[in-house]
Amino acid sequence: MFTRREALRLAVVSAAGAALVPSVMAQQDDTFFTWKPAAGAKVAFGYGGNALVLAGKDAALLVDCKNAPFGDCLRREAGPALKHVVNTHHHADHTGGNHAFTKDIKLIAQINATPRILGQMNRYVSQLKEAITQLADAKGPAADQVRAEARAVYARVEHLKATDFVPAITFDTDEKLDVGGIEVNLHHYGPGHTDNDLVVHVPSKNLLHTGDLLFHQRHPYIDLDGGASTEGWVKNLAKLIALCDAKTVVVPGHGEITNVEGLKGQVRYFEVAKAAIEKAYKAGKSRKEVAEMSIPELGTLEGDGIRPIAFGAMYDELKHANAK
Repeated sequence: MFTRREALRLAVVSAAGAALVPSVMAQQDDTFFTWKPAAGAKVAFGYGGNALVLAGKDAALLVDCKNAPFGDCLRREAGPALKHVVNTHHHADHTGGNHAFTKDIKLIAQINATPRILGQMNRYVSQLKEAITQLADAKGPAADQVRAEARAVYARVEHLKATDFVPAITFDTDEKLDVGGIEVNLHHYGPGHTDNDLVVHVPSKNLLHTGDLLFHQRHPYIDLDGGASTEGWVKNLAKLIALCDAKTVVVPGHGEITNVEGLKGQVRYFEVAKAAIEKAYKAGKSRKEVAEMSIPELGTLEGDGIRPIAFGAMYDELKHANAK
């Protein structure tokens, strides 16, 4: 069960969630999700974090499973060759659809994700309840099918268990997969967005899925309760930049497909924001004042509902560091 603080935090994030999700109401004719090509793979946008499908000769990999109501749809659109599923971290907008895979496909995550996934069953149930509203304006046969699937999952919600969302395979720092002859490397570089972030690197495709270590051109969600560290986050980003060249295709957790410049932009965000927040802190500004302030040097970013959460978290980190 959630503490009151956790419940309030999740309510705020849920209310701001629309700012994290690109519109997908104009679905492609034969699929519910809007899929875009990415270095020989494809990426699905909307209704949770960006999901990636990579297909080899006789196997396919799915990275991230979106919100709970969309797991069955994601599995169908990922295709029958699916053999591997990876969660980049525990957040429910990346693991909600896990229930559609765990019975016959072994999910993979960083080891710290498991207890956090086990502790957020209430969030998965909330996602199922919210699906009716989310899908209200979606039109066409694909949307009708997803609505029916979401209702079917919600109808058996009392039979869903937290273990239906839990990965079967976990690792600490590094793992390697063979996806139909394609080498895929999984890396965990320590706390960043959470304490269980992993990135998916496909060297032969020059492709990188960052999970939520990259919120491209939008304010990032900083989950201190989930083990986040902005100092660690910047160190993670340096590692990711080292994996890239000018042609690397970078798939963020939220936002459009980008390249190494997107990663550098995330580093700049933290440098600029933390400098401004430290200046405000030293000037005696309160947490509320810091959370509500604007930083023009950051430019125009999406996800403004997340901005006070991000600024407040950086204030909390600074206050904690100065209390030592």
